[in-house]
Amino acid sequence: MKGTDGWLNLAGLYWLEPGVTRMGAAPDNDIVLADLPAAPYLGAFLWENGTVEFRADPGAEVVSNGERVTQLRLVHDEEGDPTVLTQGSLSWHAIGRMDRMGVRLRDLNHPAVSGFPGIEAYPTDPAWRVEARFEPYAQPEERVLNTVVDGLGWNPTAPGVLAFEFGGEPLTLEAYAAGPGFLLIFADLTTGKTTYPAGRYLYAFGPRGPAGTVTLDFNKAINPPCAFTDFATCPLPQRRNRLKIAIEAGEQYAKGSF
Repeated sequence: MKGTDGWLNLAGLYWLEPGVTRMGAAPDNDIVLADLPAAPYLGAFLWENGTVEFRADPGAEVVSNGERVTQLRLVHDEEGDPTVLTQGSLSWHAIGRMDRMGVRLRDLNHPAVSGFPGIEAYPTDPAWRVEARFEPYAQPEERVLNTVVDGLGWNPTAPGVLAFEFGGEPLTLEAYAAGPGFLLIFADLTTGKTTYPAGRYLYAFGPRGPAGTVTLDFNKAINPPCAFTDFATCPLPQRRNRLKIAIEAGEQYAKGSF
């Protein structure tokens, strides 16, 4: 959370238009960083043919990997480790989201980092550590989920569902591929009351091919990044992942607590 690549130091999220987009503190830029310690003119992004370049203004000391930048093709986050550019305490990189391209900006001196009060959570309860049965689809299925950004979708791969019981009630959650395991994006009867209004996330590990057992530890349910910043692009739970029980485990949320 508090690291240089954490969520608390985010200071902006800007969507590029095809062509040239200029960024800096001066008011005649396309992206105006008026309240941040930015040079008047940092440079310009050129987004065309699916690629993004950054061309630094000669008057701005923009650095990447310890070297001053004049012109650089940017790797965005859906291609691999993104190219990070810095100027003073500011850093930024390109993010790809379906057919859109954005710029995620950080201020490493953001006051939210030092002022972060921590996260409240339910007491750990072993009853919320349950065994689920992985039921794979015949073929992994593509999904398009809504996100907290209007008009922006997220397209994960769903290899199947996880079926489990709690209190004698049969439940299922569709799982999304996440590295060697699964990501579950869910809501429940605590959502918007004692937990974050846009749902929570849970990572789980286990078999993805043939049907098998996966441990779901809801004590490890976490708030999505948008609980801590306005500059995240969090996907929202689809209807089938809205559970009709109260999962009183994992991280909690109180409006205004962060």
